[in-house]
Amino acid sequence: MKILLDHGASHNLGDTAMIEAVVGRLSRLLPHAQLFVIDNPSLRTKIWELPRVFPHETYALRPLRPSFLAKLRFFWRCDDFRLRMTSRFYLASLGRRLPAGSISLWHDKEMEGQPRTLREFCEPFDALHVAGGGNLTEAFYGHLLGRSCLMLAFAEQRKRVILTGQQLGPFTSYLSRSGLARALRKASFVGLREPADSWKFCQEAHLEPGRFEVMGDDSLGLLPAHESVVSELLAQHGLHGTNFLAVNVRVARYAAKDRRHLEKIATLIDRVASDFRMPVLVVPIALDPWDSDVTWGKKLASAMRLANVVVLKENGLTPGLVKGLLGKAFGAIGVSYHFCTFALSQGVPAVCLYDGDYYSQKARGLCEFWRDKRLALPLRTVDVDAAADHIGQVLRDPVLRERLCVLSGEAVKRWEGIFDREVKNLSEGV
Repeated sequence: MKILLDHGASHNLGDTAMIEAVVGRLSRLLPHAQLFVIDNPSLRTKIWELPRVFPHETYALRPLRPSFLAKLRFFWRCDDFRLRMTSRFYLASLGRRLPAGSISLWHDKEMEGQPRTLREFCEPFDALHVAGGGNLTEAFYGHLLGRSCLMLAFAEQRKRVILTGQQLGPFTSYLSRSGLARALRKASFVGLREPADSWKFCQEAHLEPGRFEVMGDDSLGLLPAHESVVSELLAQHGLHGTNFLAVNVRVARYAAKDRRHLEKIATLIDRVASDFRMPVLVVPIALDPWDSDVTWGKKLASAMRLANVVVLKENGLTPGLVKGLLGKAFGAIGVSYHFCTFALSQGVPAVCLYDGDYYSQKARGLCEFWRDKRLALPLRTVDVDAAADHIGQVLRDPVLRERLCVLSGEAVKRWEGIFDREVKNLSEGV
């Protein structure tokens, strides 16, 4: 049995946590299966050390091939617009006039034997597993089109498709929304990571009852690093016990887009850290150059005036180690979805700071999944003093801490139960 695993992971510890949890559990549940994981140059992970796990070249759709405009200064936006419109056109045609398997692929270096179409790319595999993420949205239209085409190409060959830990949306285009809906209706199972917008999307897309379910984020399946390793790293930075606040900041087109938010966040963290008389540990999640949490963490530290701030370097950081660090924090305040999820899933209160439609949906999902509306704050309208008081009340709430400990245990068991059930169905259907 050969299973292809697709994902949106690059050098992002949250995305890597999801693919490592999925691959690790699949390899244990299916001891005779071969797992082929889509690889890319920026993916840094230990999954290749597992038996029967192999890297597989990615698929690049010819319609999304960048044009010469992308290489010209000031003109990249024109090519970005072209690609966005191309994506919508193909999504509108998929499942209607255009068979997904007929879409041509392109390669950086053309070699004999390479698949020329998506149909040829899918033929060697028995099933497709799409690991969790938040990339089935117009914010990442390349991922949206690519994954929709891949799902439909497998379905055209009457092969099973399952998705786990997904966020669906947001969307501004009906064409994109309806195109993804047609692809998901062909899937055997769609596992959702939040019970708000994604659940509503599946209902409105008329997915059959029982074919979609809230299972939580795929990172729930990843264990934190051993406590001794975590404590050693904290000691290297002069920290110990749970006597510190964990912070994450990101300025990107899909997160806190306005750089002026950085000053507001710096003032806010200064105030909270002073109230609790605790040092601040800036914990990065995204490590790619274009949205590096380390870069923005250093800028945050420079903008702060009162608190004792330590910024973790990316060298040697792994998803398990970062998850372990956040499990030791007294509280967490940050932008990253997985930063907050790592903390909450270990009973540590976290408040998500958000801006824009994409992160608004993530924030709503966090609040709904962990059953507390106080776990998110908007950056655009928030007053610093009021926000500091709000965060202080959340972190001081003993009832919330007790509830999170119970919910986190239940969440992990639920994720494992649904995952194991669907993988069993996947293997029996092949």
